[in-house]
Amino acid sequence: MSKRIFKPGKNTFGIIFSGIILVGVFVFISPFLYAHMNSLVYWVVVIAVMAAVLGMCLLFYRTVYLPFLNLERRIQMLQVSDGDDVSDMFSDTDSVLERIDDLIKLKQNEMEREQARILMEEKMKYAELQNQINPHFLYNTLENIRGQAIIDDNMVIAEMTEALSKYFRYNISKDNDIVKLAQELENIETYVKIQQYRFNGRFDFRIINHDQTDVVFRCMIPKLTLQPIVENAIFHGMENKIQKGHIVVHVDLSGEHVAVIVADDGVGMDEETLTRLQEKLKTPPSAGRWKDSGSDGIAMSNINARLKLLYGPEYGLNVSSIKNVGTQVELILPLKTGKG
Repeated sequence: MSKRIFKPGKNTFGIIFSGIILVGVFVFISPFLYAHMNSLVYWVVVIAVMAAVLGMCLLFYRTVYLPFLNLERRIQMLQVSDGDDVSDMFSDTDSVLERIDDLIKLKQNEMEREQARILMEEKMKYAELQNQINPHFLYNTLENIRGQAIIDDNMVIAEMTEALSKYFRYNISKDNDIVKLAQELENIETYVKIQQYRFNGRFDFRIINHDQTDVVFRCMIPKLTLQPIVENAIFHGMENKIQKGHIVVHVDLSGEHVAVIVADDGVGMDEETLTRLQEKLKTPPSAGRWKDSGSDGIAMSNINARLKLLYGPEYGLNVSSIKNVGTQVELILPLKTGKG
C-alpha cells in the first residue's frame, strides 16, 4: 500500500495559528465589547469575526490543502509497480540523460564509420579503373614467355613466369572482395616465391596451422590483406639483414576469433618507429585515412582501418617489434566461414 506524503509546512501552520489567535482574542475581548456596544453592533462584530475565520479556513483549504492533495494523488499515480516512490524514478534522470547522450554518440560513430566505408569502396573502385588492364593480354603474354622458356630449357624463367601469372590472376580478378583465408595464404606463397627469386634464397618462408580442425582456412578475409604485411616483412625486415632470415605465418583459432601472425627475425624497429606505427593503428577510421598512401600500396594502417570498418573495433592489427630481433604483426578476424 502506498504511503501518504502530504506534510503541512510553515505557511499551513501560519494560517491555522492566525485563525486561532483571532478567535482567542475575540473571546477575550468579547465581554468588553458586549459592555460597550449595544446588542446589534455586538452581533454584527461576532458575525464579522466568524466570517473572517471562515474565510481563512476556506483560503487555507483552497490554496494550501487542495494543491497538496492533488499533488499527492498524482505522485501516487506515478509510483512504480514495486512500491518505490516516484522520487526514486526521478533520481535516475541523470543516468537516463547520460544513456541518451551515449546513444547519440554511438549513432554518430556509426554514421562516420559508414561514410568512411563508402569512401573506401569508392577509392578502391577508382584504383581499379586506374590500374585496369586487359587480363587476357597479360595472361597470354606470360604464357608465351613461359612456353618459350620451356623450349629453351630455362625452367627458372618458366617457373617464375608461371608464379607471376598466378599472382596477377588473383590480384586482377574481380570475382570477390572477400575470400577464404586458404586463398589468401596461397597467394602469399605465390608472392613469396616470386620475391625469393630476387633475394636468391636469403630467407625461408613457412605457414604453420595451430588449429587441428583446419576450419580456420575457411575463414573469410578481405582480399589482399596479408600481402602488404608479408611485403613489409621482406623489404623492411630481410633486405638489410646480413644472415639468412625467416618469415613464419602462424594461423590459430581462439573461440570465435581467428589469429594470423606474421613473424620475422629481421632487423626490427626501434621504439620511436614502433610507437609512431602503433599510434597510427589507434587512430579511428576517417575519411582522411583513405587518401593516397603512396607508391608502396595500401599501408598497414589502412588495412587495420578497413578491418575495423568491416568487422568492428575489436578486430584489426597489433604490431610488436624489437630492434635487431624481429617484428610480429598479429591480425585478428571473426570466425566467419564460407562454404566448401
